Amino acid sequence: MEFIALDRRDRRSQWYLLAALLGGAVVGFVGAGLSGRAPYWFMAVYDPYVIMALAVIVGAGAAGFGWALLNSSMAAFGALVGQITAGSAILHDAPFAGLGSAPGGLVAGLTIITMLGPLSYGATRCDRVGGVCYGLASGLLLSVAAEEMLALTEEWPYALAASAILGMGFLLLFRRRLADRLLGAVLGLAYTVGYGLVLQSL
Repeated sequence: MEFIALDRRDRRSQWYLLAALLGGAVVGFVGAGLSGRAPYWFMAVYDPYVIMALAVIVGAGAAGFGWALLNSSMAAFGALVGQITAGSAILHDAPFAGLGSAPGGLVAGLTIITMLGPLSYGATRCDRVGGVCYGLASGLLLSVAAEEMLALTEEWPYALAASAILGMGFLLLFRRRLADRLLGAVLGLAYTVGYGLVLQSL
């Protein structure tokens, strides 16, 4: 029975890994294909919050910390491949053209997506460690909106609304107790404010 349970766990982990890679590729391909065609408010919500939500889902559902990190890494890699493919096939851009246009640049964006996986896995814990992980995950979500606000782009209201909705949704999903929810919310806001102050001082 123990062997059967272990086999099912491994199969589930492999399916999550495949879903992360294919889902990331689809999100990246669609996002790049819609770039310049869809309304700016739609793209402000779609990019990067859809891929960030995917990273949270495949991270939270992982069988362990290592699997969560691998899943979110595959989601980030898939999004990158999808964006390059769409840029070359649909927009006829040179490879890697426009990939650094997101707030913080390409490396920062991929790092955030990757970190969301293990943080979301940690957020499923019903203790203070889980609250800290949730706070950091929500802080990463809000930090993207903070960059848009500091840059005074026209997309910042939509980015802020999308990050706030996702953060509240994850709060209700991951944190069961009121005290844990308050701790996670405070940590997330503290991280975002600190991140914004650092950016403003640069």
